Amino acid sequence: MTSPTTHTFSNGRPRRALVARRSCLAAVVGALVATTAACGSSTGSTPAGSSGSGASGASGAQSTARLTVYTDQHAELIQGLAKAYTAKTGVQFNIQNDATPGQIQAEGSASKADLFLSEDPGPIARLGKQGLLTPVDQSTLAQVRPGLNSAKGLWVAYAARARVLYYNPTKIKVDALPQRLADITKPEYKGKFAWAPSGAFVATTQYLISTIGMAKTTTFLKAIKANGVNEQKNGNVRDTVEAGTHAMGLSNHYYWWVLAGQKGGPDKLTSKIFHFPETDPGNLILSSGAGVLKSSKHVGEAQKFLAWLTAKDGGQQVVAGPADVSEGQYPVAPGVASSVAGSLDGIKSPKYDMDIFANSSQAEDLLKQLGMSQG
Repeated sequence: MTSPTTHTFSNGRPRRALVARRSCLAAVVGALVATTAACGSSTGSTPAGSSGSGASGASGAQSTARLTVYTDQHAELIQGLAKAYTAKTGVQFNIQNDATPGQIQAEGSASKADLFLSEDPGPIARLGKQGLLTPVDQSTLAQVRPGLNSAKGLWVAYAARARVLYYNPTKIKVDALPQRLADITKPEYKGKFAWAPSGAFVATTQYLISTIGMAKTTTFLKAIKANGVNEQKNGNVRDTVEAGTHAMGLSNHYYWWVLAGQKGGPDKLTSKIFHFPETDPGNLILSSGAGVLKSSKHVGEAQKFLAWLTAKDGGQQVVAGPADVSEGQYPVAPGVASSVAGSLDGIKSPKYDMDIFANSSQAEDLLKQLGMSQG
């Protein structure tokens, strides 16, 4: 196990220009501090952790607390959130990247983790099902759009991604695109799209198993395998659609926005994002979740961090920030939009309980059985 290190980030994902990232991060943190100051001038002083964004030190006193965060989220976003919170409250962080629920379960009561911040809903839901999380404060849960938190209140959403269809208009016109995820298995789309057995694809599979059943999901996946091309990773799906190798590709929204940022803007890309027009599994919204470990010795400070993380004038401003920090993920507080990708408004995802992802073994086993994933 890697020892937790203050503000150490190395999850193995592609890294971009460090100077540019630091510049963006400094801008976000500076804006947050300015926002906090402005709020304070209009409302007067706030007792530490009692209201507002729920952060300790809101009265001006800097905390000496230190929180240990285990995470499997994109490192840049966790770094941005930690730095902004430290700037506001003085609370310091030990951060361990590439952490897993299995690690926390193995460590048991000896775990150093105070919080777990997941990329996908599955790992945080698994911790909740295992009884390792303490319930999140109701006032914190209430700061998030309905339907994105644990239905049992065991974890809270702080960011989100949406499943989308990329398409290359030089290969297929928008009015010729499938209107439902299920339509992509029709004969006219054979050989024209890419997919990847990513964590989000597993989540979509688990969602289908829980809603339409194992038999229909199996039929659908066999048709995906027969009709599409497995590009193994979401980044490959994006790049091959952009290059025109494939007319379309199933992926997550933010990969496209990260590439757009690297190329100088969305108008520099040939490919485009398509959201299915009606409520559909192809638009599935997946939360990134945060929870407090029962074994934490700093539950009060950890709950204050979650309150800030989900506050409109707190962590949501970091999630809404530049792609170098946020990776283009969506904020989850009502009324807050990403400066990169916009808001979740208008994305027609089915309403469902994301705690279904606490156990995705059915989906993982099915994909392996069909030869679509190595697991």
